[in-house]
This record gives sequence, structure tokens and C-alpha cells, in this order.
Amino acid sequence: MRKMRTPSKTWLIVPVAAAAALAGCAAPYNSGYDQGYNTGYNAPPPGYQNPHTSQAPAGAVYYGRVESIEPVTTTQGSSGLLGTVIGGAAGGLLGHQIGGGSGQTAATIGGAVVGAVAGNQIEKRAGSNTQTAYRVNVRLDDGRLATVTQSNLGSLQVGMRARVANDMATPY
Repeated sequence: MRKMRTPSKTWLIVPVAAAAALAGCAAPYNSGYDQGYNTGYNAPPPGYQNPHTSQAPAGAVYYGRVESIEPVTTTQGSSGLLGTVIGGAAGGLLGHQIGGGSGQTAATIGGAVVGAVAGNQIEKRAGSNTQTAYRVNVRLDDGRLATVTQSNLGSLQVGMRARVANDMATPY
């Protein structure tokens, strides 16, 4: 009588390990909003305060005229981690179906790598969300410039009188 051979579980370990290795290459999650314009190499030295800018006190209200409105595009995206893992597992399973012997192992590894990369890119493209915000520059009555970034302009236009309060410019 012929002995039945039990399939090895190692074929599942290879695509999972490949997907986990590629997941480490994924970019970290970014909320889509810039974490501050003065970061990285162009950042001012620690403790430096720009004398021309300041944060308005809570509850402060200012009046002035809108000098400019600039659209700012923000992208909110996914890290692609889930797509990497699922794509790697699916690619590994498909690759395992091809070939025999050592060719099957190579096909499993190759399928896992290709699937992980494809899954990562698909999730990033499907999960990205582009939004437009507006950077509004208001020349205040005392001569200072107030800049706010907001998602909705309402009826605000360049040249209009505006009220600046709570990081929002509104027609006045």
C-alpha cells in the first residue's frame, strides 16, 4: 500500500515572510496634512522664533482685507500595508501552483514578491484621497498679515473685507 504524503506547511511560510519583509519598505502613514512647513533641512534652529509671525490668542478677532487666496492640495493616503500582505499571500499561493520541485519554490517566492508589490500599489492608489484647502492671506487693519488655511471659502473673495477668528476668515 502506498503511503500518502502530507503537504508541507512551509509553502505558506515563504509568502508570508516575503510579504512581511516588503511591508517594512512601506512608507509610514501620513495623515495627509503637512506636519508643519518648517521641517527637515530648511527648519529653523531650535528655539528660533520668527519675529514677523505669531499665533493669535484664543478668542481673538481681527479685521482686514483679503490680499490673496491660494488653493492648496492635500493628499491623504494609505500606507499600503494591508495590500502588501494580502497581495503577497495571494501571489505566493498562485506561484505555488506553478512548477514542481525547486522550480515550485522559486515560483512561490517570485509570486509572493510580485503580489506584495502589486497589492501595495493597488491599495495606495485606491486608498488615496485628494482634498483642496485654501490658504487665505488677510492684511489686517494694523498692517500685519494673517494667514489661515481653511477647507471652505464660502463667498470670500480677494479684495473683500474679512473677519479673522478661530483660524478662519469670513466675509465682513
